[in-house]
Amino acid sequence: MKSRIGSPHETEFCHIPAGPFIYGPEECYERLDKCPPLKPRQIIDLPSFWMAKYPVTYRQWREFLEATGYNWQGQWYHIVNGWRGVFLRAFAPTDSYPDGHDELPIVDVSQADAFAYCQWLSELIGKAVTLPTEYQWEKAARGTDGRLYPWGNTPPRPEIQWQRRFPVGPETYLFSLLVRPRREWARAGWYWRNGHPLPVGSIPQNVSPYGCVDMSGNIWEWTCSLYNPDLPEFHVVKGGSWGYTIHHAKCNVRSACSVTIPSRIYRAQGTGFRVMYNE
Repeated sequence: MKSRIGSPHETEFCHIPAGPFIYGPEECYERLDKCPPLKPRQIIDLPSFWMAKYPVTYRQWREFLEATGYNWQGQWYHIVNGWRGVFLRAFAPTDSYPDGHDELPIVDVSQADAFAYCQWLSELIGKAVTLPTEYQWEKAARGTDGRLYPWGNTPPRPEIQWQRRFPVGPETYLFSLLVRPRREWARAGWYWRNGHPLPVGSIPQNVSPYGCVDMSGNIWEWTCSLYNPDLPEFHVVKGGSWGYTIHHAKCNVRSACSVTIPSRIYRAQGTGFRVMYNE
């Protein structure tokens, strides 16, 4: 069956027109000891640009690796079915490319990995491809009206939200009792020990006003913006992931990932990226 998502040279882009949009108010998912002062809701004017419709997928990442021989320090992850996925981990590392995962968004990539892909894709399609700024990412995700989620202001409906309380049955009760002995809400997609990202485009409602898909709750996405001017080693990631709450999936929420700690030590399992280019 033909993949819905093409090869890198077939990357689809959505046009984001020039003009003002409502940015913020900033909210933080705090990974760091020092959060910068949060910017209030404000109007920001941006020139036009083109944002990828989808985040980069497994298939596209594999083509990049095969074409360039790039030394990726990350790992492939695969969806684990059966009792291992229930009791151990539903999204686990694997030694080789997993069959049937072509349309999953690539994760376990550093910002340097993402920029390497951008450089290669730039040569492939003849555009100056790069990562979006935080402002560009947020405008592409929410449009101009300041909505909280790509689809509007209402929290995700059940078919978007994928949320349930753990433990919900004997298997997760035993898991929580033995491994993580506390109740909590499953996060935006699924609690990470019991879930995984979805293939891109799986939720029809998860589309921005400009047509960008999966900008809320599937994976965190790299930007090229500093998280805090006083901490240049950390850059902003946006979008939340299956391992976080509905709150973190809001368009105005920001978090941080390190760009200087060696990727073999610091790499987010739930972080990927999408590309863009300026007009």
